[in-house]
Amino acid sequence: MVGDCLTASSFLSYSGPFNFVLRNKMLFDHWKKDLIEKELPNKDNFSLQTFLSNDVEVARWASEGLPSDELSIQNGILTNFASRYPLCIDPQMQAVTWIKAKEAKHNMKLLTFNQSDYMKQLEMALRFGNPVLFENISTEIDPLLDPVLEKNIVNKAGVEYI
Repeated sequence: MVGDCLTASSFLSYSGPFNFVLRNKMLFDHWKKDLIEKELPNKDNFSLQTFLSNDVEVARWASEGLPSDELSIQNGILTNFASRYPLCIDPQMQAVTWIKAKEAKHNMKLLTFNQSDYMKQLEMALRFGNPVLFENISTEIDPLLDPVLEKNIVNKAGVEYI
């Protein structure tokens, strides 16, 4: 259990920006070997999908539009459980379609930086606990969003929002 937890937390912390091939190389060629060399207990047949999710959750994601290939499931795990907010580079619009379907019941707000009132809309969504999806962002993100991205939001009463 110790080695599997270490592998899963490493995956959630470090592998998000990488493609499927590099993620598997990190998981099985580097981290797994390191666990074995350091004699940390771990399963021989470790699977991220079974350790960090379950078949019911994966089936729900599929019904919401997430493809069921292993990369998409890894991305679903990262989107749901990583401590950072995901930045999806999504030319096929699969992640956007899935996130929209997944969060529709939570009154998700769709925003772009071209909207003149996007900061006010974001503030209202944070205040009421609604999810936000920024679409069509360029290479630079407004620095005013840094506290949100860093999950450093406090209301006037001193209570953290996130």
